Amino acid sequence: MVVFKWSMFRFWKRPSNGGPGDLEVGLGGYSSPPADDDVVVPHLPVAEDVSCDLEEGDPKPEPAVLENDAPHDLEGAGLITPDHPSSWRRGKLKRASEAFYQVISETLWRTRTPTVPDQAVSVRGASTSGGFGIGLEELAQLVKERSLEALSRYNGASTLVHGLSSLLKTDLKVGIDRRDDEIQHRRLTFGSNTYPCRKGKTFWCFLWRASHFSHLLVIMFAAVFFWLLRIYSKGRLDGWYVEACIILATVFQIFARAIADYKQSCRFEKLTEEKRNVYLEVIRGGRRVRVSVYDIVVGDIVPLKNGCQVPADGVLFVANALKVDEQEITDSDEIVQKDLQTNPFLLSGSKLIEGIGTMLVTSVGMNTEWGLKMEIQQETDEEKPFQGYLKWLAISASWLVVLFASVAFSVRLGRYFSGWTKKSDGTPMFIYGITTVDEATEFVITSLSFGIATIVVAVPVGLSIAVRLNFAKTTKKMRKDKVLVQSLSAFGRMGSVTTILCHQTGILTSNQMSVVDVWAGGIRMQDMDTVSQLPTLLKELIIEGIAQNTNGSVVFETGVTEPEVYGSPTEQAILNLGNKLGMKFDDARSASLARHTIPFNPTKKYGGVALQLGTHAHVHWKGSAKTILSSCEGYMDGANNSRAIDEQKRKFFEGTIENMCKEGLRCAALAYQPCELGSLPTIKEPRNLVLLAIIGIKDPCRPGTRDAIQLCNSASVKVCMVTADDVLTAQAIAIECGILTDACRNIWTGAQFRELSDLEKEQIAGDILVFAQSSPSDNLLLVQALKKRGHIVAATGMGIHDPNTLREADVSLAMGVGGTAAAKENSDIIILDDNFATIVKCIIWSRSLYTNVQRSILFRLTVSVSALAICVVEVVIYDAFPLNAVQLLLLNLIIDILGALALAYRPRADDHLMGKPPVGIRDPLITKTMWSKLIIQVFYLVLSLVLINSEKLLKLKHGHTGNAEKVMNTFIFNSFVFSLVCNEFEIQSVDQTFKEILRENMFLVTITSTIISQIIVIEFASIFISSVRLDLKKWVTTSLLGLLSQVATRFPYPTNQYYP
Repeated sequence: MVVFKWSMFRFWKRPSNGGPGDLEVGLGGYSSPPADDDVVVPHLPVAEDVSCDLEEGDPKPEPAVLENDAPHDLEGAGLITPDHPSSWRRGKLKRASEAFYQVISETLWRTRTPTVPDQAVSVRGASTSGGFGIGLEELAQLVKERSLEALSRYNGASTLVHGLSSLLKTDLKVGIDRRDDEIQHRRLTFGSNTYPCRKGKTFWCFLWRASHFSHLLVIMFAAVFFWLLRIYSKGRLDGWYVEACIILATVFQIFARAIADYKQSCRFEKLTEEKRNVYLEVIRGGRRVRVSVYDIVVGDIVPLKNGCQVPADGVLFVANALKVDEQEITDSDEIVQKDLQTNPFLLSGSKLIEGIGTMLVTSVGMNTEWGLKMEIQQETDEEKPFQGYLKWLAISASWLVVLFASVAFSVRLGRYFSGWTKKSDGTPMFIYGITTVDEATEFVITSLSFGIATIVVAVPVGLSIAVRLNFAKTTKKMRKDKVLVQSLSAFGRMGSVTTILCHQTGILTSNQMSVVDVWAGGIRMQDMDTVSQLPTLLKELIIEGIAQNTNGSVVFETGVTEPEVYGSPTEQAILNLGNKLGMKFDDARSASLARHTIPFNPTKKYGGVALQLGTHAHVHWKGSAKTILSSCEGYMDGANNSRAIDEQKRKFFEGTIENMCKEGLRCAALAYQPCELGSLPTIKEPRNLVLLAIIGIKDPCRPGTRDAIQLCNSASVKVCMVTADDVLTAQAIAIECGILTDACRNIWTGAQFRELSDLEKEQIAGDILVFAQSSPSDNLLLVQALKKRGHIVAATGMGIHDPNTLREADVSLAMGVGGTAAAKENSDIIILDDNFATIVKCIIWSRSLYTNVQRSILFRLTVSVSALAICVVEVVIYDAFPLNAVQLLLLNLIIDILGALALAYRPRADDHLMGKPPVGIRDPLITKTMWSKLIIQVFYLVLSLVLINSEKLLKLKHGHTGNAEKVMNTFIFNSFVFSLVCNEFEIQSVDQTFKEILRENMFLVTITSTIISQIIVIEFASIFISSVRLDLKKWVTTSLLGLLSQVATRFPYPTNQYYP
């Protein structure tokens, strides 16, 4: 059925038997929802006092009624005037004909164009009602205008949002149906909670940016200039492959850089999308289910709590002291107080600062205010790891290379024009007045070609490519270890971290809490199977407090013996205690009426609920055991009697709490206050309470945490545990994790630290191992004090108040499971499994990246300096060119492609990288030992060159013919390549045995490819590189010279800082 909506008219095409269909005109809504193939045409806006749609199921008016009522209705809609009462009749046929043609065109379009489902359904693309009592446009406008009048009009006589929920077919207690077809129907009708991603930069943008690298432009310009000189002197086709090789090598460098940057940009977009795909709880089918934020649909019931981000636009129907930060949406710095009477509207993307609430989702995706502003964040041009040092190194090396190449070129020309350069017969190559201009020009061009080729191979332009390959491979492997890197520079600093400020709950511990110790009714019970034996009245009061004073829920499934418990880990532990007491959750909540809720305050550490039970009332409180006990004046004994707490009994309770804390338990207390019904609105703080129970909650350490902390200690990385728990609880957990020893006293509280002066904070900060009873502001002060003392600090963050600490730290770590959206947005690295051992793996990976970059730099500089030294020494001393331009370019390709691949694709990082202290963040990347190693390698290659030129030592019998000179130059080139191959082996074997190297497939493939390529070039393509074939003896000799180069650069002491 095809529907055309024009103001108050609805035209629909209903297929008849055997015919194309009848065009009918109706007023109001249709009697049934459109079929799947309906085409809905948006209608014109109407006056607010005119109802455009009838409720579902209302009868369609007859044509006669339409004629009688149409003028009045159209007049109210503002489409005709009272002066022309018959104007609606004159326009009826015209509008009907227009509608008919529109219907026909839409039908033909639908038959010709296949429909493609799109997840990001906008206002225009979704059905306006889909069988619901309210359309998409009305819902989107409701929250956008934040009109209480419009909300009350939808609700009518209903309270809260019951009227709106009825229109959306949502039960405020049960939620929507969990069936997939129901979810899909709502998604197609109102849109999905997704956003169209703005495309990132194309590959051509990165290619254009890479082509602006100054060194590559100089080389390209020199090659083109050299080609023009050769064309001018010898012709268009003479020796073109030399210049072509230079240009191809340069183009390859540009493409390699662009590809690396483009892949990194794509990974950043995927990371951003994965970061936004958070999971939250919704109520569907009477139970809480955990779904992706992208699966939220209109009509969902979403419970909200402190620290969460609002996933869609909606209207509150439960709000308790709710404060919301809407800065990113409204650009307002003020915290907005939300309530049901004056401001119940919630905007997608806003963050809950305080309180709890429950919302009805009204708009999702691009139909929300947040959706209109939402764009995929693009990668910033932040400095990559080691980029500053590499930039300085590349510029310095470039100037030195140009200087020495210019010296060699000048010496070569000086020898030539002074007559010192001899021919094979011993006569000078240049004789003034005899040597022609063409001969002199050819010599100059050849010398210039050699100088340019030397610059090409010696300038370390491939350093950045090597770093990019190392970083790309490392981050890809880290994904398997549950680590997402958001800031490249911060990841580079991770290996230099000296102190880790780590939250206790959920990171060092498993965050799987359970009640293991209870005092109630004068009895302390550590066997939870015996708690059901408590006195009846006491047990009923405890169950009443547990069931009503909670944000969680208990769901009993049919046929399942054990109920499903939902809520925070602490809530789940206390609800499970209620289940052991025999609690029937739904019955307990329906037995009393919650009149007022005091949300849990993290600062004051308590929360409560005021209940009406007939003519009297109870106010139940739950919170920190010490805080609740300080407000208690009495307690319930084992005989269901309320007794006063004297000084001796108070000391007993305090001793019980202290004993539980020493066992590493988090102590909570349950208490209540009987009061008159009229005093409920004034109760906001606990006073004159009756203690019901003291609860000890166990949160065990994660498996592997102790070993991970010991690994940090061996690497001189201090772990400081920060927690809001009691000092004794924190001390016991720190001892269990291995942070503290029994005799260690490096424990401070947030209050004690705040009282110190700035100088005292700096002096004491480095000794703190446990920071107990601390707030986010205290953690910020500790980070600042540590940084002033020169520490490199990594800090974890989970809550809504942690972003300031995360921004202050050198490396910020957010948790993927327990972390809030605010913490993730302000972090450098996301730990997906919330495990401290994963943080240690992140340090190991950063150190591994550091060592791999050092290897690549050492290898690249060894090649550059060696090639430059050989060329300069050969020109200055022997007045010859041992390596021609094409050979040097071939070396450049071997270095930048195969060499970088061989050293970048290393196995996973090992724990032995944590055997030494961290390298300083400002320490040079190339150590003195590495410089010594490089100098020895260069000296060995120059010495080999002298030996090769000395025929008496090697007895190669080069002779004085041109072919003999080519044999010697080919021998030098081959020896140089094998020395580089063996140098890669030597660099790779710094921390690996020969057997371990043989298990690295990528390294073996690249090394084998290098050797095979060298054999093919020498034996079958020698004409292109001006070389000759070598016999077996010379191949063996060049191989031995390469092996000897590895022996020459072996050291009895380590080259890298992280290796013993």
